[in-house]
Amino acid sequence: MPVPKRPHTALVLSAGGVRGAYQVGVLDGLVDVLGVRGASGAPLFSVFAGTSVGALNAAYMAANAHHADHRVAGLVDVWQRLALRDTLRCTPLTLWGWPLWHLPGRYAKYASRSSPYVGRSLFDPRPTERLLERVIAWDRLHANVEAGVVRSLAIAALDVCDGRTTLFAELAPGVELRPSQTHARTHLTPIDAQRVLASSALPLVYPARNIEGRSYMDGALRFGTPIGPALRAGADRVVVISLLERSPAPQPMDAPDVPGFVFMLGKIFGALLLDPVSHDVDNLLRINRMFAAIDEVLGAAEFAAVTERLDQARDLPYRRVPTLVFRPSEDLAAVTASFIRRDLADSGIDPIRRAIIRCLSRSPVARTTELASILLLDGSLATRMIELGRRDALAATDRIREFFA
Repeated sequence: MPVPKRPHTALVLSAGGVRGAYQVGVLDGLVDVLGVRGASGAPLFSVFAGTSVGALNAAYMAANAHHADHRVAGLVDVWQRLALRDTLRCTPLTLWGWPLWHLPGRYAKYASRSSPYVGRSLFDPRPTERLLERVIAWDRLHANVEAGVVRSLAIAALDVCDGRTTLFAELAPGVELRPSQTHARTHLTPIDAQRVLASSALPLVYPARNIEGRSYMDGALRFGTPIGPALRAGADRVVVISLLERSPAPQPMDAPDVPGFVFMLGKIFGALLLDPVSHDVDNLLRINRMFAAIDEVLGAAEFAAVTERLDQARDLPYRRVPTLVFRPSEDLAAVTASFIRRDLADSGIDPIRRAIIRCLSRSPVARTTELASILLLDGSLATRMIELGRRDALAATDRIREFFA
């Protein structure tokens, strides 16, 4: 009797700044539910796709795919050790601009060619860059891809020059990324820290990245949830961890309060980074339900004829894709607001950074602070979100076991 082929399981991680800690919590809980912590054997995932902070987490998981549990405990530790003195570092150089545009003549041209950064930013990206170089074993990542342990790793970044999404993808030998009819271009290349950082370079917050003479910034601005690249790489089933809460209830707003610039900026970032996730996931689930209904009504021959007709207008054939979706059971902006009110004074940060955080957390809605829930990369806050992710994963024990059965 032939041994059934092990399905290719994709992990799709979306954008969301510090909310990315929730993804790590879900993965940590998932490892415990399946009983693979410290175990040997095949990894849980072989296809990885991420955007922005999801690209960082996806790269770590792919680099540790030679472990059954992807060494997710190490990723938990990385997030819990984040320090505001590093992640919220503001220097005159960042505000002056990358590269040094104001240098005279040929010095400015040399700076432009040699600098990995482009433009001004609020925060210094170098501490995050050093962290990424230290915690992700890039050589191990490439070895996992070459050995076929990782089938594909795809991350998205936005090309500043022409406004098109660029999908950086590293593929195992023999794996093809099926062409797409979307506006995004695909660049097959080894994934490195520069490309991951480009995918997470949120405008105004971190500078765009200079890669091979082109400028790139946060890919979530036009490509929030890279489900498509995972399917195009041959994924048979998909795990998606969204960072947008489950149908958040409308928040009351006092009449005298007028939304200010920071509040509106938080809403804009939330709309760009978080809202597309819900649309993409709902679209995939809708297609699954449609095919389930068609399968119940039609016979095998009629079903095949319908799918063949549908496929004629698509680059990727329609099919049912088993999908496991996680969404935060609590409002992560409210979790952030609670942290700022209760724990910020004890975090040991200096008055300047505390003032910046207070500014980021100003909101007509006292219980929430959307911008801070994206930008406040702090280990204590990350721990809260990790714990929430673990709880949500443990609460989904039956769904997880059924999906991975």
